[in-house]
Amino acid sequence: MSAPNTQIRAMAALNLCPVIFMISTMVVIYLIYTLVHCRIFIQEGGVVRGLIELVVFHIHLVFMVICYVRCILTAPGHIPDKSVDPSWEYELKEARETVSPPGPTKMQESKRSGERRHCKWCAKYKPDRCHHCRVCRTCVLKMDHHCPWIANCVGFRNHKFFFLLLHYSTVVCHLVVWSMLDTVRSAVSGDSSFSLLFTLLFGETLAAFIGLLVTCFYFFHIWLMLQATTTIEFCEKSLDSSAPATSRYDRGVLGNIKAVLGDNPWLWLFPCSPPSGSGLKFISDETPLNKDIEAARGVRKVARNGSKRGDYRQQRSEGNL
Repeated sequence: MSAPNTQIRAMAALNLCPVIFMISTMVVIYLIYTLVHCRIFIQEGGVVRGLIELVVFHIHLVFMVICYVRCILTAPGHIPDKSVDPSWEYELKEARETVSPPGPTKMQESKRSGERRHCKWCAKYKPDRCHHCRVCRTCVLKMDHHCPWIANCVGFRNHKFFFLLLHYSTVVCHLVVWSMLDTVRSAVSGDSSFSLLFTLLFGETLAAFIGLLVTCFYFFHIWLMLQATTTIEFCEKSLDSSAPATSRYDRGVLGNIKAVLGDNPWLWLFPCSPPSGSGLKFISDETPLNKDIEAARGVRKVARNGSKRGDYRQQRSEGNL
């Protein structure tokens, strides 16, 4: 076995460690909540409330697990290969001088020289909002960030599933924390065994800690979605004082939500129907660039019409007409 293959396998095994940790944590919280909290609650007479908590908990848990699996298994989106679309294949400067590469060159993002951005590792032109992930070793469309907890990048294709994962994880953690609070209080104040008390306190503390982190991360991504910004773009804007305050991809509140959760509002909270598009271009009639262009064209048109009317009036006053 060669050294590079051994290193690749070792890195793949390391990338799975956070996923195994997350799955183990979810299993521990699930067992404590269902087999300890709900069982005690039902045995002490709270049958109706216990069953309602079990049903609501499992509904949100199923959605959370589906979103987690889809985040892991769904490719975030990559630049097409040469066999699919040759316009994204990067060509050297000498080749570009002789042959002009076809394809979409109208981009909002470009190098300082005005040339199209390209990836030196993938040897491909970069679409808007595309970045190279050194962990996945590929360029990702509309890359938000690389998430070690799903062993995958969050990009155009799986951004909705990641956002819903945060949503349902937040709901599940809060359900566990607040519904277990009465059981923990009874165990602390009553004559409970040490093992039972430790198990309940451990589950409550673990769910509260994860819930706090996930809640903060969830609200941060809600803000990013409403601002039409990814995590990478937010970091880049934080380092650049000359960057504009609003995103160049802002389409309004409703348009920004659709860009993440899909076009159908009835399916926003379901792990299906991702946003439409290819992830290769984000210029439309609603983007600020096109709005500015259309506004400038309107100003120039009004100026030309005003100039023509002025020339006509001047000639008429001079008696030439």
